[in-house]
Amino acid sequence: MSNLIILADSPEAFREFLRDTFAEIMAPGAPKVDGPDSLLTKTEACREFGISLTTLTEWQKNGIVPFVRLGRRIYFERSKMLEAGRSHTRYQHRK
Repeated sequence: MSNLIILADSPEAFREFLRDTFAEIMAPGAPKVDGPDSLLTKTEACREFGISLTTLTEWQKNGIVPFVRLGRRIYFERSKMLEAGRSHTRYQHRK
């Protein structure tokens, strides 16, 4: 792990540096930080866990996968999706 030293001439220069840095990080095209509790959109969750949008919607309706609603958007926590996936049993054909 390396340390980062930031030198600023004044507190206002430091604040401006932080504003610019956060604006760059939070830009729409910026890469997302992937942590265990990061929020995923429906398409990101489907792509990451290899399921269809229909399956995810059914799981959402049936309460299998918990979700977070922020305004009109729906997000899924990565850690809770993993828990739900581990506890889910697949449909199996009877022979």
